[in-house]
Amino acid sequence: MACCWHWGTCPSALFTGWLLALLVPLAPALPSTPLDRLAGDSTFLAIPFSLPVPETPSIIVWQKDHQTNLATGNFRPNFMVQVAPSYQPRFSVDPTSGSLNITELNPSDSGVYTVSVIFLGGGDLKANITLRVYEEVRDVSVVPSSAEAAEGQRSVTLTCGPVRGSVAWTKDGQTLGENPRFQLSGGSLQINQPQRADSGTYQCTISNPFSTGTGTAQLTVYYGPDTPNIIVSSSGQDSEAEGFVLVNASVNLTCLAPSQPPAEIYWNVADAGDHQVPSKPSLLLSNVQLNQAGTYSCLAFNRRTNQSRRNTYSLTVAQRPTGSPSCSLSSENSGSALRFACSWPGGSPDPRLSFQGLPEDMEVTSPRLEQLVVPPFPAGLSGQTVTCSASHLTGNRSCSIIPEAPSGVFLSLQASEDPGGTVTAEVHCQGTFNPIQIDWLRSGQPLLPLGDRYELSPDGTRLTIRNFSTPQDLGNYSAKCSNPLGSQSTDLTLIGPTVSESTLSRGPDSESAYVTWTVPNGSAVTSFWIQMQGPQQGRSASEWETVEVLGATNRSTTVPGLEPRSSYSFRVMPLLGPQAGNPSQVLTLQAEPYLSAGAIAGIVVGSILGFLLILLLLILLVFCVRRARRRKVPPTPKENQQHYLSRQFPHGRESNDPSWGNPRWSSGDSDIYAITYEEHLRRYGGAATLPVDTGDSRHRNSTAPLPQPAAKNIRNATQV
Repeated sequence: MACCWHWGTCPSALFTGWLLALLVPLAPALPSTPLDRLAGDSTFLAIPFSLPVPETPSIIVWQKDHQTNLATGNFRPNFMVQVAPSYQPRFSVDPTSGSLNITELNPSDSGVYTVSVIFLGGGDLKANITLRVYEEVRDVSVVPSSAEAAEGQRSVTLTCGPVRGSVAWTKDGQTLGENPRFQLSGGSLQINQPQRADSGTYQCTISNPFSTGTGTAQLTVYYGPDTPNIIVSSSGQDSEAEGFVLVNASVNLTCLAPSQPPAEIYWNVADAGDHQVPSKPSLLLSNVQLNQAGTYSCLAFNRRTNQSRRNTYSLTVAQRPTGSPSCSLSSENSGSALRFACSWPGGSPDPRLSFQGLPEDMEVTSPRLEQLVVPPFPAGLSGQTVTCSASHLTGNRSCSIIPEAPSGVFLSLQASEDPGGTVTAEVHCQGTFNPIQIDWLRSGQPLLPLGDRYELSPDGTRLTIRNFSTPQDLGNYSAKCSNPLGSQSTDLTLIGPTVSESTLSRGPDSESAYVTWTVPNGSAVTSFWIQMQGPQQGRSASEWETVEVLGATNRSTTVPGLEPRSSYSFRVMPLLGPQAGNPSQVLTLQAEPYLSAGAIAGIVVGSILGFLLILLLLILLVFCVRRARRRKVPPTPKENQQHYLSRQFPHGRESNDPSWGNPRWSSGDSDIYAITYEEHLRRYGGAATLPVDTGDSRHRNSTAPLPQPAAKNIRNATQV
């Protein structure tokens, strides 16, 4: 059907399409909301703007993607629109509304549809409508489903399809983050230069408004092996220092080499003669010995990547040195120099030894260190502590030594007797010195060569005299002690067995005696006899009884079993072997005084009688005191009674006359102040001058005769 532009004018269809194609781009298009539709359904695209009245002449044009003409023609008032043949019969234009109807939608129908309405009187309207046609999502898969790649290779690609919507990727359930090595294109995920961390499960999700589907793939990135790491554990490893194990400990070496697939492990051990080396990550050494120390090599090989890596470990087997280090000091160069030595043997490897406190610092890795110090010696070396510091893998130790010039040197003697009666004497040189060189002399003559009976200790401080006897071996012995720091001499005169002083006292109880004694320095004694004289008991009064035999080191004893009422005499007899020396002075323990049974009974009876007598006297004294208090004083003679007058208190007040300084008495209803007759005569003279307190001071010195008072019971002045 032809399209007519004006009434009576109908240009050809070709001319009309050309003309409309030129006019449509002139007007701007109005946007609209996209339409989502499922493939196979039908839909219509409505004009999204308002149209004028139907009588207004207009032309309508439908286009797809701004370039394909779908339908063109006269819209109003006489509808005459032609649809492009390639879109017939699925596409049609509604004569009334002008909407574009599409049936049996397919994905190729998706796009931007433009509708233009051109008014012949001038003006036009234009709008865009987006149509998205989706197929149902199903049978989603990722190719390849199990991908493999070597770490660092060029790239690996995973393809997800069929794509019927948007595509989203996850790895191990987590959304893929921003990574420049990951490139997404449609349903493809390309991983450039894959790394070991890229291994995992990848899932793609295809979704549209009508359905969703997922597919998964497993990616394995082969890598390694990395450089092995050798871990050492031991039952005898020191907790404070690492890198060694102790002899006889069990050692486990573990080779860890990250690899995919896991690497094969091979060991090369320090002991080349050990052919029983397992090909596994752990190597166990039981009861490790010193010869197993050395370099252990671990080789890791990955057959998939055809790569290998090796690492080594130097195993140190340690043995603790014996005990603690020991320090010594000796004289060198004919007694002019000092040699300091420090030794700590038995360890493996060797310890490090050094001295602190010497002029020069020296350190060696050896079980023994010697350092020679020659004159002039530094000031203060004598008495200064020199320390040897010893350091070993198993721990640190030290020892100290003090070089000292001889001082406070003296000699002492100790004698002993063997069961055969042979006496041995030892002269000991003591004092402060280090080191020491001792020259021994007897009576000023050197004892060297010593002979068969003389013997010196290794350090020269003890001179032993065998088969010692008197008087052959008695006399003066001297020693000269010297070292490079100084010298000092001392001597001792050896004498026979002698006791210098002794004492005697009563023991812890009345039936014992306590004896003490002293021995002069140089006295050769091997034993002591404690001898006693007591009640005769059938033997001579002058006979001494040996009650105890004591060793040479004893200086006191307690003798029990004595009779307290008897006297005893004691003496100490020193002996040198079988030879007795001079006894000590004789000391007597006097008998304790005592009372007979009758005397004791008399004392008891007398004490009781004395107590009763004292009690009787006390009773008598109490009785006499009470009787004296109750005795009545004889009445005052009548001729003297006028001197014992009552002194009333006139007007209820006591007189303040200082001449009445007597105590107040109470008799009946009167307060009486009384004095003795003699006192009254001394104060006032005759009887006519006795003052009477009348309450009026004008009458106190009156000499008028006094009226006789009424009769009253007057108490004697001395009565209490």
